[in-house]
Parts: sequence; structure tokens; C-alpha cells
Amino acid sequence: MQTFLLIIFSLVFSSAFAQNKEIEDQIKYKAIYELTYAPDSTDINELKTEDFNLFLGNKVSIFASRGRTMSDSLKMNLQGRDIGSMDFEERAKRTKTEFESVIYKGFPEEKISYSYKILRDNLRYEEDLNQFSWEILPENKLIEGYQAQKATTTFAGRKYIAWFTSEIPISEGPYKFNGLPGLILEISDIQNHYNYKLKSFEKFKNPASVELKVSHFIKSDKKEILESIKEYKLDPFAVVERNNTPEKNITFGFQPGEKEKLLRENKEKLEKRNNPIELE
Repeated sequence: MQTFLLIIFSLVFSSAFAQNKEIEDQIKYKAIYELTYAPDSTDINELKTEDFNLFLGNKVSIFASRGRTMSDSLKMNLQGRDIGSMDFEERAKRTKTEFESVIYKGFPEEKISYSYKILRDNLRYEEDLNQFSWEILPENKLIEGYQAQKATTTFAGRKYIAWFTSEIPISEGPYKFNGLPGLILEISDIQNHYNYKLKSFEKFKNPASVELKVSHFIKSDKKEILESIKEYKLDPFAVVERNNTPEKNITFGFQPGEKEKLLRENKEKLEKRNNPIELE
């Protein structure tokens, strides 16, 4: 498990086991959340699900889809590093994800970093870590064997109901959510378009070291990065071609009309993903 985590942190999360490190930490816990969400606001009854990993250390946390995690672990396996008994075909099936971003809390200190990789560039924007204003309510219920208490907040144009437990005294949760006196076990916006629910929580017998450095990312403002992501998703070929050089000599070898067909299908798919978690 520890070897597997080191592979993940060196690839998926753009960590750097090198000099001039900015933050060093020990990852001690892992929470797995299932997200149930409605990607299309015109058809909210069509729901999708995806699992996410939340890795927790003393200073930082790292949140990413399991598909993203598996994808980069698969790349390492192709280089001759065995990461488990799962065969190549089965692992490849699990690499699909609709969520390519990685979210760091506490990196840099007192900040949330949202990271998205476009080609070889790790783009990153920052937000304040302590941006959530919670109202803790008296209601309680049992979730995955834990006594949970209700809390509410507003974030990015949505109102949320959360359930947290003081039995796991870690002020953390899925996505960017944090700041409650215990781990968030479940959180959903009041329209139930996005619902994260804890599936499992474990403590590692042997913590994994992780080192992060700001210089490994290209920092920009949120609006600019989101525009870059949108452009890349709409026409990744144009972005690749714009960054091409004679030395790289990247060619696609499309048949006549094939590129246009792929772009048309891609646009239709993106038009059905019109309900982002952050509305503002």
C-alpha cells in the first residue's frame, strides 16, 4: 500500500521528491466518497456516479477522482512498476473519469489549490482555505456507523446540507469543503444535484511521505484557468497544434471528415454537461 501511494503522489498529484520542496507531510488516512450528480440541468433525473479519494495528512489533503488516480498509476505500471494484481484491461476500464482536477487543501498554507493538467502544464489557482461559514444544527443521524450532526452552508451559488462526525476529529471533507469540527460524511446541495457520501475511511499502518512544491505548477487566476479548461475540452486538437513544434512534430492522421465528426460529437457531449458544481 505504501509503495502504491508513493506512486500516486509522484504522478497524479504532481508531487516532487526533490530538493527545494515547499511542503512535506505524512499521509495517514484515506476516505473514499461516492459522488452522485446530475450533469445536465435540463434532465436532472439522469444521474451519474463516480468515486473520489481524499488523502489526509497533518498539513495537507489531496482530493481526486479514483479514475484520475488509476489513470496515472496505470502509466507507471506501463513503465514496469507493478501496482497490484488487477490485470491491465480491468485497470484500464477504471481509468475513465469526468473529473480531471486535483484539489489540495493546505497547499500553500491556509490555501486551497485547484489543479488541472493540460498537456504538460499543471495549471493552478488558489482560494482561501477558511472560506466556509457553517451553521451547526442539533439534528443527528447515523452514517456508516458514525454519529453525524447536521450543518449548513452556502458555496458558489448553491446551498448545502452537510453531516459531519466528531468521532473522526479531522476538519475535512470532499471537494473544497472543510472547517467543521469533524470529518464530513455526507454533503449535498438542497436541489440534490451534487451529493457526496462517505463509502469508507481507513488509517494507514505505514504513512506515506508526500512533498509538494509550488514551482511545479503554473499559477493563474481562476477565471483564466477555467477558460483554458473550457477551450481544451471543446477542441483539444487545436490546443495541441498550437503547442506543437518542429521538434515534437505531432500529427493526428485523420481521415477526411473524421476530425470534424469527433469535434461535433464532443461538443454535443459537453452541451449536456451544463450543470457544474460551482454556479458562481
